[in-house]
Amino acid sequence: MKKFLRYMAAVFFIFGMVGLTGSGIIGSGECFAAEMGPTLSMGTPLVKMSKKSEVVIMGTGFKPGQELFVLFTTPDGFQSDVGYALKPAPKADKTGSFACTWSAGRYVSKELIKAGAAKIEVTDTEFNPLAHSVIFFVEEKKDKKK
Repeated sequence: MKKFLRYMAAVFFIFGMVGLTGSGIIGSGECFAAEMGPTLSMGTPLVKMSKKSEVVIMGTGFKPGQELFVLFTTPDGFQSDVGYALKPAPKADKTGSFACTWSAGRYVSKELIKAGAAKIEVTDTEFNPLAHSVIFFVEEKKDKKK
């Protein structure tokens, strides 16, 4: 009889947990990407450092029509708004997506960018962070031909 009661208790426990999970009381039930907030991806995740360096920046999950700012942060903490060098200016379309190209060559020529990982962050007009991603800059190989 004790074995049967333990078995029944285990069955009720398992079905109870499944029922609670399915009802959303325990766990989130369903998870949609849009619920996680905006996402940012780099169309150019690896950039060779030259005066002609360009970076493609794309994002989705933003509010339709939302104006956005793009900030660049180096590993040593230097942060800059790169909006003047973006074409077109980042603004979410009716689906909440945007894409733009950053002409980073000036930052390379002024030696503001060093080889390694850096952070690209998208903010709203009040500079509240919305999404971020990492980008890698690498030195161009020098030809040893003479």
